[in-house]
Amino acid sequence: MSEPRHVEVILEGVLQPNPDEPVARIPFHVPEGSTRVTLQYEHDAGHILDLGLQDPRGGPFPSLEGFRGWSGGARRNVFVALDDATPGYLPGAIPAGTWHVLLGRADVHAPGCNYRVHVGVDVKDEVGGDVMGVGDATKVDPATAPHAEATDATVDAPWFPGDLQTHTHHSDAKGSLDELLTAAERRGLAYLAVTDHNTVSHHAPLAHHDATNVLPIPGMEVTTYQGHANVWGAADWIDFRLASDADVAWMVERAHTLGGVVSINHPKTQPGCIGCDWQFAIPDGVDAMEVWQGPWWLRNWESLARYDALLARGRRITLVGGSDRHQPAGEERDPEELRVGSPTTWLQVATLTVPNVLAALRSGRASVTASPRGPRVELTAGTTPTGGTLPANEPHEVQARVIGAAGERLRWIGVNGVERDVPITSDAFTDLHTWTADGPYLRCEVTAEGSLAERRARLAEAVRLHALPYGITLDEVDAHPWRLALTNPLYAA
Repeated sequence: MSEPRHVEVILEGVLQPNPDEPVARIPFHVPEGSTRVTLQYEHDAGHILDLGLQDPRGGPFPSLEGFRGWSGGARRNVFVALDDATPGYLPGAIPAGTWHVLLGRADVHAPGCNYRVHVGVDVKDEVGGDVMGVGDATKVDPATAPHAEATDATVDAPWFPGDLQTHTHHSDAKGSLDELLTAAERRGLAYLAVTDHNTVSHHAPLAHHDATNVLPIPGMEVTTYQGHANVWGAADWIDFRLASDADVAWMVERAHTLGGVVSINHPKTQPGCIGCDWQFAIPDGVDAMEVWQGPWWLRNWESLARYDALLARGRRITLVGGSDRHQPAGEERDPEELRVGSPTTWLQVATLTVPNVLAALRSGRASVTASPRGPRVELTAGTTPTGGTLPANEPHEVQARVIGAAGERLRWIGVNGVERDVPITSDAFTDLHTWTADGPYLRCEVTAEGSLAERRARLAEAVRLHALPYGITLDEVDAHPWRLALTNPLYAA
């Protein structure tokens, strides 16, 4: 077989701000017999352009095929080849035709941003051997997993700790899948969702990962410039180039078609974090909301208030948390509050399988704690579990079982705010409350009292050493109860 020849082309131009087209498509030609495509890009200082790649099957939004990778602003050089690719990109056949460089207008302003993309293509006259179909190895269908049918959990079923938002070197973190899953196992997690930004290149290795006892959940963070959302358990990539509420509704429907569960991520104020606060409408089909992201003091009270407002309007959305851990390479040096599993989302399932995890997320059988160590609170009403429904306008005896929170406080929250507030007197504490179900929901939370001074002192020391992110101040933190655990609601109907 002859040696490959190398073809190069330079794509350059100027991108203007365009909210209606958040990701520009820059075409280039790939000839027959190609085996590798490389990209290297640069742009004007003072702007932010993200990078991705689409093969000839792809088109403008919404596209079901043709995705070959996304690295955002994390890399300047990427490649795809027949059997290898840069993390975040998909190996496979290199079809001839018009490909497109994807340039995301993360931060482009007038008078425009000059860009320059160096494209290299390796071409052979003949390509021998079997070639993997484009993207075939990336598709992970939860329906084909063992125990494909979700098993109904009783009110006495066990609870399993995990983390629903994490990142690896397949997007903008430095650590590998192995390093992330090992860190999760060391923290005592039972399951882990890996949600790299706008890509599914991690799905194939995740499906074959067996080095830890942690159940891996395939995920993708749909990362736009007007909000982020997690999709867990979908069988394929989902187009992330959302520019309108209608686009978001399409994304949710597409995720559900692929068997996935959709969650709105960190809807709170984070100045300087592009697209982090959710600006779109929240469509009816959304399954969950990430009410707790990272340490509690990271303005999670804003997300919780937004969640309660949705519940008050009759929406039913599962409350979840996620560390948003961007796993570092090598030794763990960050404090526990910034590691995987902080916070922890507990799911109540009969057995720990991917279908059961997705079913628990859909049904609201979830609670969130500051760490895998808790404290925890479980909310039930007889045989009705967390996330269940009770007849409206009737009295119901509801029970909160609190574990590991002696000295803190238990609060019952309904449509009118705090309905009941009691001290927690032991590490195995149970409180009964008669709820008349005269509002759409009732949930519980544990707030810091006995441990508050110590928690605040640690945070004050952290502030002394390093300013808090996003301009957060100690006074701002002090203005809100410091939550240690949250349940999902019971509903009335």
